[in-house]
Amino acid sequence: MAFKVAMPKLGMIESDMSIVEWKVKVGDSVEKGQIICIVEGQKITNSVEAEINGVIRGIYVPAGSPCKIGTLIAIIAGADEDISGLAPASGPGGAPAAAAPEITESAASSPDSGPKASPAAKALARSKNIRLEKVASALGITRRITVFDIEEYIENYKAFEPQCTESRLTGMRRVIAERMMASSHGTAPVTIMRTVDITTLMAAREAMKAEPDVRGEAVPSFNALMLKASALALRAHPALNATYEDGVLYTWEDININMAVAVEAGLTVPVIRKADKKSVYEINGESKLLAKKAEENKLSGEDLAGGTFCVTNLGMRDVEFSTPIINPPQVAILGVGAVKPYLTLEDGKVVQRQQTYLSLTVDHRIIDGAPGAAFLQTLAEILQDAEKLLA
Repeated sequence: MAFKVAMPKLGMIESDMSIVEWKVKVGDSVEKGQIICIVEGQKITNSVEAEINGVIRGIYVPAGSPCKIGTLIAIIAGADEDISGLAPASGPGGAPAAAAPEITESAASSPDSGPKASPAAKALARSKNIRLEKVASALGITRRITVFDIEEYIENYKAFEPQCTESRLTGMRRVIAERMMASSHGTAPVTIMRTVDITTLMAAREAMKAEPDVRGEAVPSFNALMLKASALALRAHPALNATYEDGVLYTWEDININMAVAVEAGLTVPVIRKADKKSVYEINGESKLLAKKAEENKLSGEDLAGGTFCVTNLGMRDVEFSTPIINPPQVAILGVGAVKPYLTLEDGKVVQRQQTYLSLTVDHRIIDGAPGAAFLQTLAEILQDAEKLLA
């Protein structure tokens, strides 16, 4: 029996989706559970699996094309099964309801695009993998490009071209680029930095490693400690637990902290919900689970939606200070740096202690420097109270 593959709704996502990549083509046999395409929304990329065994009889949305949730994107059926009553009368934009041609990278960057050129010039440029735009730029041509122009370019310019690989931003990387540009243009970022002595906290954590917890809990990671401490600091400074959209400031009751996770495709930010009401052990387990789901590309819409503040930790890369970019529409983000030893004077003696580095970026339209500094002061006090934080 034929199966109509619709653009899925990924959790709480309501916006249009798009196909990042088709893993199959019309005529391919597929098995139930096989990944047939990768789709993306504004914040998430995920895979779509075949629900039945069969043959891909039609693909109706090409890679790179946006469409609404629920749109028919493919049909899986038997090789000889009649699907005439299932296929749409026309594809997106009125295109015929045949298999939609995918816009491939090579087609997008074809020498045929750009400046006008004679057929012979186009053929020669294609055979030599030369972009017509580069010929026009190098020779200052504003007219139609001829084969003689291509030959002149090959003789005098091509040998001096730096070698590179061209690629378009797609999927998660494209979404990140768009959101970071929106943040840069749509906020007034100011970054406040300071160090915090965490000698007592790190000593307490080492002691926990030596004596396994009677509850069988794993020793919390430093990242989990920072997430918990940040949540407690936000409870004391709710102005930073906010979002700003279309001239309206929303100060949230729930403290839902986005945890930045680096994956192969870029950066994703799953959410620890009501982090101030969870123990550091609960946050530790949840953060590890979310990180694993991120690495396996299995995050759902619910895993990513509803964040009110973000924490990004580059300390594991030995970074000390950073200038993290706000994740809009949030109004603040905390960057956490490495834990490093330092020397200081105590009672006239030089002693070695440990410190970490904090970088708080706030949207200066909403948060001034003084409230940001006050938040960091509270966060430092929490980090220096190991007993309370590890309770």
